[in-house]
Amino acid sequence: MADPISPPVRTRIPYPDPETLSEEKREVLAKFNPMLNIMRMLMVAPDPFWRGQRALGRSAVVDTTISDQHRELLVLRVAYLSKSDYELYHHLPLGKTAGLSDAKCEAMRTGDFAVLDEPERALAQFVTETVLDIAPGDATLAAMRTHFPDPQIMEVVMIVGYYMMIARVIAVSGIGTDEPAMQSWKR
Repeated sequence: MADPISPPVRTRIPYPDPETLSEEKREVLAKFNPMLNIMRMLMVAPDPFWRGQRALGRSAVVDTTISDQHRELLVLRVAYLSKSDYELYHHLPLGKTAGLSDAKCEAMRTGDFAVLDEPERALAQFVTETVLDIAPGDATLAAMRTHFPDPQIMEVVMIVGYYMMIARVIAVSGIGTDEPAMQSWKR
């Protein structure tokens, strides 16, 4: 049987040897075969950090109160701003599955948000300023607050932060894309 954690691509940081992983990580590895390269690479992290990112990642996908379309819009914007081809590879198809049009996906790339409705424009501008400027300006935050309650705004901030972190793990480790790209969050 092929080693389920060894990718076909050479990375800047090696994937962990399954024999050196904690029992908890080996159980997760056995459950998801094949496992996405990003999930494999995250197993390099010490267990407390790995558990924390795993819980936040699950919340960013499963426990959101924002719509799937809004989540995928914001992930695409983070991915474009972070120059994360790996995230784009997976989230462009996921965005389509969530119902995003080609024009809306393209708006996340160009930063021309005219095709978006008002809540989407507020979200896209909020994400842009959060990624590039650390915090959105007062007008941008006010626009967000007209469309999203404060708990959802904090949710958006956390999802943005999560995908910014993932983009950096990808860039530092040098992982390659998976085959095939994800089309749906359902397994």
